[in-house]
Amino acid sequence: MTEQASVSWPVLRQGSTGPDVTALQYLLRGARDQWRTLAADGVFGPATDSVVRGFQSIAGLTVDGAVGPTTWQRLTDGTTIGSTVREGDRNEYVKAAQTELLKHGDLKSAAQVDGVFGPDTDTATRRFQERVALAVDGVVGPATWRQLISRAGR
Repeated sequence: MTEQASVSWPVLRQGSTGPDVTALQYLLRGARDQWRTLAADGVFGPATDSVVRGFQSIAGLTVDGAVGPTTWQRLTDGTTIGSTVREGDRNEYVKAAQTELLKHGDLKSAAQVDGVFGPDTDTATRRFQERVALAVDGVVGPATWRQLISRAGR
């Protein structure tokens, strides 16, 4: 098994906190306009639980409020419109990617979490991809999402 295949998605649920929760909240905000008001505060509280359950229901997943491998994969596998991001994109998915890149030390400042996939985010994405032995293309797609979310930050 390669190192890439061996990383496992974190399991988040009500009470979880941290940058992975913030990234999850941005991913959910990007999935549906009606969820855009969900706070991206890094705290998995009742509002996040409700939106996770709504996403799981719409996606045909088991509705349990826990964000494990199946929910993460559905959020980041490219089937959710906009979830694959690259230079030039501006959206909530970019904020999620930037949050994870900040967690890993590839972005240097929280001010860079602005939803604009510009040159700094492109450089940070490529740096991360090279460090974890992914194809270096500057695109945050399914493989890059998995590595960003599954790995502990620096």
